Amino acid sequence: MAKRNCPVIGLAGAIGAGKTAVAAAFHKLGALVIDADKIAHELLENPRIKERIARAFGPDIFENGRISRPALASQVFQSPEKVAKINEILHPAVIDEVGRTIASARAAGSCPAVVLDAPLIFEAGLTGLCDYIVFVDAAADARRERLASDRGWQPAEIERRQKFQDSLIYKRRQADYTVDNNGSPEHAARQVASIWEKIIGV
Repeated sequence: MAKRNCPVIGLAGAIGAGKTAVAAAFHKLGALVIDADKIAHELLENPRIKERIARAFGPDIFENGRISRPALASQVFQSPEKVAKINEILHPAVIDEVGRTIASARAAGSCPAVVLDAPLIFEAGLTGLCDYIVFVDAAADARRERLASDRGWQPAEIERRQKFQDSLIYKRRQADYTVDNNGSPEHAARQVASIWEKIIGV
């Protein structure tokens, strides 16, 4: 793929693979990191989106007038239909906001690359905004340990969420590069630096 001004590097991988840590390693090299999950959480405060979510999932997901993310998640991850419904509400708005941020970064010319950290980069259709895909690979045991430590998730919760995501085999095959995140942070950072050199050429 030909190099372009401020390329977009999308991160893919399973829940708990360590995409955020890999994004941080790219950031240290000079990349602007876009956190799509953070954007989605901020959109939950958008009045129009709140209204649509309230109609779809009812009043029980609200706490003190705000959408409770745990309550929403407990409803969403009950069925493919409910996952599809929340995706229908949130994904177009996330794509729009990510697209605006990328366009702004390119117009400013202030960063050598943009890294898109998105939990559902394939499922949300965000790969169309990317020039490269980096798959962050980690064994199931390591992912479970990270999620239990960082988020307090039990194995059943991890399995419940993972089954609504696209195949990891498919994502790995679609990627331009892979980071093995089964070792130390330094091991991952060295791989990120190598990928950065290949993409940016410095």
